[in-house]
Amino acid sequence: MSRLASKPVLFEAGVTVIMDGALVKVKGPKGEMAVPVPEGITVKVEGANVNVTRRDDSCKALQGLVWSLVRNAVVGVSKGFSRKVEIVGKGWRSTVKGNVINLQVGHSHPVDFELPAGVSATQENPGSFTLFSHDKQLLGQTCADIQGIRPVEPYKLKGIRLQGQVLRQKVRKAAGV
Repeated sequence: MSRLASKPVLFEAGVTVIMDGALVKVKGPKGEMAVPVPEGITVKVEGANVNVTRRDDSCKALQGLVWSLVRNAVVGVSKGFSRKVEIVGKGWRSTVKGNVINLQVGHSHPVDFELPAGVSATQENPGSFTLFSHDKQLLGQTCADIQGIRPVEPYKLKGIRLQGQVLRQKVRKAAGV
């Protein structure tokens, strides 16, 4: 049994949670989201709590999944999520102009990456920027798409990475052994 899913999801005064058929609609100051509820899972909104229960033991994993999705929606519309992206490489840099991130990361041309709706960015310095969104899944997919432009290579660890990402550096081959 999921230990977290047995606890209620708490939400603040500025957030409204409404059950609409097979959807949980969450609205707050940062935006609004809808979480689908699969068959066998029951979601009840009681005061400032959201309780997720299951019909029987065949829905154990779904109970934890729905609880996590509802919790992420509540946190996203109230506080939001952010990820810091770092660019490591000699002369590599980025600039954020509105909804477009211009990346100069060793290609023969600069790459313009257009952010999807619901994601915004701020620039700290030419080597890093921070992405913000109320949707955790969309933010993670956007970070993965940006990393795909120039993945981190394993020998010098140059490339686009997330702050705090654990990387293993390979040792080069020994010559003439």
